[in-house]
Amino acid sequence: MTVILDKPKVKHSKASEDDVRIWWYEELEAEILDFAKYCVKKSDILKGDKVATAMLSRVGKSINNLKISSSLSTGTYEDLFKFKKEKKNGKSKKR
Repeated sequence: MTVILDKPKVKHSKASEDDVRIWWYEELEAEILDFAKYCVKKSDILKGDKVATAMLSRVGKSINNLKISSSLSTGTYEDLFKFKKEKKNGKSKKR
């Protein structure tokens, strides 16, 4: 029996357009955090557990450190936390 998983929603930064490594770090971060959220959601034992929450936070911080060090080495740090504006129903938001 094969289980087909939906791809987690990944919000890529502008820095990932120039640096492939950052793009893959963001993909990896989404996969790991999606799995961790699933485990915490499904497990009654881990719900509200401070250790599980701390471990999940540590995973996020470690991946963030990888993205920062990669962006510093390639000179794309300024765009690391900038994201494209989301469109509603395929149309740009009017201001």
